[in-house]
Amino acid sequence: MRVGILGGTFDPIHIGHLRAAEEVREAMGLDSVWFIPAARPPHKSGTGVTAFEHRIEMVRIAISGIGHFRVLGIEEAREGFSYSVDTLKELRRTYRDVDGFFFILGLDAFLEIGTWKDPGHLTDHSDLVVIGRGQVGWEEARKVVTREFPRHAPVPGTDRFDAPGQGSIHFLPVTNLDVSASGIRARVRGRRSIRFLVPDAVISYLEDKKLYQTNAESGSIPLEAGDAFDLPSRIVREIEKNKGEDVVVIDVRGRSDFTDYFVVAHGRSNRHVRGIAEKVEEALEGEGIRCRGIEGLEKADWVLMDYGDVVVHIFYEPLRAFYDLEGLWHDPQLGRLPKRREGHGSGEKCEES
Repeated sequence: MRVGILGGTFDPIHIGHLRAAEEVREAMGLDSVWFIPAARPPHKSGTGVTAFEHRIEMVRIAISGIGHFRVLGIEEAREGFSYSVDTLKELRRTYRDVDGFFFILGLDAFLEIGTWKDPGHLTDHSDLVVIGRGQVGWEEARKVVTREFPRHAPVPGTDRFDAPGQGSIHFLPVTNLDVSASGIRARVRGRRSIRFLVPDAVISYLEDKKLYQTNAESGSIPLEAGDAFDLPSRIVREIEKNKGEDVVVIDVRGRSDFTDYFVVAHGRSNRHVRGIAEKVEEALEGEGIRCRGIEGLEKADWVLMDYGDVVVHIFYEPLRAFYDLEGLWHDPQLGRLPKRREGHGSGEKCEES
């Protein structure tokens, strides 16, 4: 039996996950694809991941009636963070009747795989299936194979890399469905439709459980607040377009003497953070809106963009909880930003499998 493994936060599961799983199953000749929600994803510690019980239930609902899809809750019982290499090791030990596992991961994640825990040991337990959309990024992905998996060599005439005694690495383009869980959560917070992005039964579940709705006491405001063409909304749309996650707008009028709004978001890697900031600056400049200044672009753990009445903060994800701007500015007695802690590195970047 050949089994695909699709891990992730699934907060919530959406059609992008489901379609990718189906295309990998078909292309790789798999008998089944197992969805494994991460219980404690390391890169999201402290940033508000929905309870595991809700995320796994949404996966169950989404794949109900699909015989070749299955959900496993093995991450819930494990102590500590959910690392992919540990999950694959446990699966290999537990399911000895499986002929081969095929670990599915996105191209963006693969480009950052050097920051994962023991990336070179992933192929000890499984093949890797790297999925991407379009033609962009594959050349850089080949460089990642050379750097992180030096024993793997390209197989002529294929998009596969083999190594003696190891699982293979496969490159597989899939249908371009530009759907993100963070975008879906933002739509729910903004009372916008998510129909056709998420299975109807999952929509009913998250509505029943009131998931992703704006917390009136959080200090954030709905993403559509104000005129559709006001600057905070325009910046939010550009960040979301470039897959920035958990975007919030904080109203600091009367509490800050230098701006009216903060837009806060995060990226999944320093490279992602830098890319978001550059795209925002480029798009707004093309509309005649110039940034007064940018800080932190080189290191890209926290990029600050000054647009006068709006200041944009884009964090590398683990540092967002560390600085906690939302918590700081929820307290009306505080009227200053925390001092940047120079030398505070981002630490090990851990994957969302």
